[in-house]
Amino acid sequence: MDKSAIQQIQELANVPEFLNQLQKAGFPIAALPQSFEVHDLEVYMPNRNQFRGVMSTANIDEFVRYHEDYQTEGNQCFINADHMSAITIFDLGTHKSPGHCKHQAKLTLRKTAAFKAVLSINDERLSQKKLAEWVEDYSEFLQVFSTDGEVIENSVASAAIRNMKFEAKTGRESNVGDFSQSQSEYESIAVRTKEEFPMPAVFKFTCEPYLGLPERSFEMRMSTIGNETLILRIKKLEQHEEEMSEQFKDNLGAEFVSEGIEISTFIGSFSS
Repeated sequence: MDKSAIQQIQELANVPEFLNQLQKAGFPIAALPQSFEVHDLEVYMPNRNQFRGVMSTANIDEFVRYHEDYQTEGNQCFINADHMSAITIFDLGTHKSPGHCKHQAKLTLRKTAAFKAVLSINDERLSQKKLAEWVEDYSEFLQVFSTDGEVIENSVASAAIRNMKFEAKTGRESNVGDFSQSQSEYESIAVRTKEEFPMPAVFKFTCEPYLGLPERSFEMRMSTIGNETLILRIKKLEQHEEEMSEQFKDNLGAEFVSEGIEISTFIGSFSS
């Protein structure tokens, strides 16, 4: 008697106890030899075994409209405010009758071209030419203020940027006392423009940041780094992001209510 035969005899001896354990399970289960292979015959049937698929969109209205046709008991929506996205699982089911989580709808808000433009220039090192051209390209979204807080026409602001002069000044400071002596060198840079042009200082960019969210104004302060390098920095960008996340969550919930869609919503993610 070889080794494999002995192993089979040992396995058969354990079968009665194993079958007894299977009968106690609360869900369908079967004991099959390892040589058995399971084949799914769904492809040969006239219909699928269950409805499944994933609908993806960047439009809140279309996301909500899809729910109107596929409302089911136990469907739930999970909102990820940090990523401006949401996912609804229509066949999640209930605790007593859980589903397979195969039918889903996903919403990911898309940044508008204008919002991408203001983010791409934020905190970047810019030449006079590049900043002036950016002001001209996005003039319809911009409002420029001088150092005195006065509104400047965008064409004037662009001309002022093109005519800026960077004046570098170096020097040495010396401090001599009875028992000490110190020296230091310094370099300062002053930025000026022609007298007929006011100096731009603050830029206010107003646009719809994401499709489906209301317009928002982003205030940017202009500063210089080194010689002939300009920087625009969005003030309180993280606060803007938090507020937009809250708007997204509130807007989606309001859309469900206005369309009479009954669905449980949660802040977070879900995996099965």
